[in-house]
Amino acid sequence: MKITAIVVTYNNPGALEVILQGILKQHVLPEEVIIADDGSDPDTAGLIRRWMTGFPCRLIHVWQEHTGFRAAHIRNKAVRVSTGDYLVFSDGDLFWHPDFIRDFREKIRKNTAWIGSRVFLTRSEEHTSELQSRQSI
Repeated sequence: MKITAIVVTYNNPGALEVILQGILKQHVLPEEVIIADDGSDPDTAGLIRRWMTGFPCRLIHVWQEHTGFRAAHIRNKAVRVSTGDYLVFSDGDLFWHPDFIRDFREKIRKNTAWIGSRVFLTRSEEHTSELQSRQSI
């Protein structure tokens, strides 16, 4: 079974850097990671290009021009280029626990959807900034 992680982002390369660091810390990696970019500035594309070299699984950047909030549209574009049997969707401000993909792999069942909860770090801007500056979770 092949797992594809799809992460939606828009003009937040600091958070995306932390997310990619968190993916590297997964005890079990997805087979591919698709960054679904809703029209970010070139800084995000540059960050993703730097991460592509040596990334331990397939890393893909799917981009669309920014003409307003169109997360669903870019998510659908990412689905079309994915090769996974199972898709994990994540927003660009969610940092994964190191066993996130392992737990997902253990619990998936055919014809079933799983929905996870999250902790909002934006309520503590100081803590979020600290995580981004350390680029770790």
